[in-house]
Amino acid sequence: MEKVKKMTIKHRFFYALLRPLVAFFLFLKFGYRYKSIGKVKGPYMVLSNHNTDWDPLFVGVSSKKQMYFVASEHIARWKVAYKFLKFAFDPIIRYKGTTATASVIDMLRAVKNGANVCMFAEGARSWDGVTQQISPATGKVVKKAKCTLITYKIQGGYFVSPNWSQEGLRKGPIYGAPVNVYTKEQIESMSVDEINEAIQKDLYEDAYAKQIENPKKYKGKQIAYKMENLLFKCPKCGAMDTIRSQKDTVTCEKCGMSFKYTEYCMLEGIDFKTVKELAAWQREQVAKDAANNVSYTSAGGKLIEIDKHVETVCSEGPIYMNHSTIACGDVTVPLASVIDLTMHGRRAIVFSTKEKYYKLLPSQESNVLKYHLLYNEYKNRSEG
Repeated sequence: MEKVKKMTIKHRFFYALLRPLVAFFLFLKFGYRYKSIGKVKGPYMVLSNHNTDWDPLFVGVSSKKQMYFVASEHIARWKVAYKFLKFAFDPIIRYKGTTATASVIDMLRAVKNGANVCMFAEGARSWDGVTQQISPATGKVVKKAKCTLITYKIQGGYFVSPNWSQEGLRKGPIYGAPVNVYTKEQIESMSVDEINEAIQKDLYEDAYAKQIENPKKYKGKQIAYKMENLLFKCPKCGAMDTIRSQKDTVTCEKCGMSFKYTEYCMLEGIDFKTVKELAAWQREQVAKDAANNVSYTSAGGKLIEIDKHVETVCSEGPIYMNHSTIACGDVTVPLASVIDLTMHGRRAIVFSTKEKYYKLLPSQESNVLKYHLLYNEYKNRSEG
């Protein structure tokens, strides 16, 4: 217990030291404005929506009290940076594409020891600006924590840094604020379903609904660049992996289809007005492909095994996924043995079986999101 106390003092020191500096940096870089969480009796758990890689900083500066953040396992593979993060902040590591049992235990242990914890309830960034469905397990974790719950929402983040984008941020309004504070007593009186409903309602954000109602500019030099991270099917000819982008323009290499992404985050020259509509159309196409047992492929790539934060390439070669199998080179994994599968950033997926934890990294010319969406379709069909 004495060791835990000393560690907490160290983490609180670094948090208090860096928080005002980070707040100033975020204002200069993004024009970020926020409302403080204020005086809340702890320990507490903060749940936020997730749209940018900067979200831990956006939420962190809103709380004067030190928090432990739940972070994706990949940061533990940052050889130099992670040593400092571990020493100064000791993030709670979560393996994406798994049941996350270990991270839940660490969260509950931290709260039991009187610490505050922050988690991004969606588990991954939104691709279309709409808050994703919160896992039903979230309410169970909050219930077991037996502490105050704070819901926090960041608005404008999706347009500042769309999940599909690369090379540069957009300049435009972004704001963060707590939505609700649920006391320990309130949480005790609520059912798990009621907790989940409250979280989903508080964190729900439809970026395009607000943008259409009250348009704001988000300026940048490469505002459409790498939309092919999201869009893998041409909306005109249906070809796969033929989408390319540059500056504000997206084109299909096969049929010549072209459209623009404007500073108001709208689409011009195509039947779809928003990226949200385009993404919805693409999900419908994936559902049709799943129903017709269409395989998704990449000409090349790597299958990497991750063990104790160390990556080992176990196979290289063509990639394919169908209703029963995911394969890379000479390694084949039955889809039925996959516990969970999700995106890791924009260019990889991670998934787990009972024995192993994998990262699949297709070649640069191939989209990665298509495998995640196809897997979800198969999973939903098997569960339905």
